[in-house]
Amino acid sequence: MTGFRAALPDLSFRGTADLIAEGEYVVGQWERGGTHSGPAFGDFLAGSLPAASGRKMHFAGTTVLRLKRGRFVEGIGLDDGVTALTQLGLIWRV
Repeated sequence: MTGFRAALPDLSFRGTADLIAEGEYVVGQWERGGTHSGPAFGDFLAGSLPAASGRKMHFAGTTVLRLKRGRFVEGIGLDDGVTALTQLGLIWRV
C-alpha cells in the first residue's frame, strides 16, 4: 500500500453512503481515485506503470468489517478493479 500511495500521491478515498451496522458487522460503500504522478508502480498482476504516467483512475467498492470487542478482526471487500485497470491503460475492454 505504501508504494501505491507513493505512485498516486493525490489518492482520495471517501464514503458514498451511510454505514450500516448489524451485530458485529459494519458495511460501507466508498469510492477512490487519483492520478499516477509518482514513481513507477509494478504491483498490478495486469502490468506496470512507468513513472508519472499521468493516467487517472476512479472506482468504487464495498467493504464488510467484523468487529470483536470494539476492534476490527476481519474485513472483506469488493471493488471495481477492472474499471481502475482499464482507466490506467493496463487492460482493455472489448
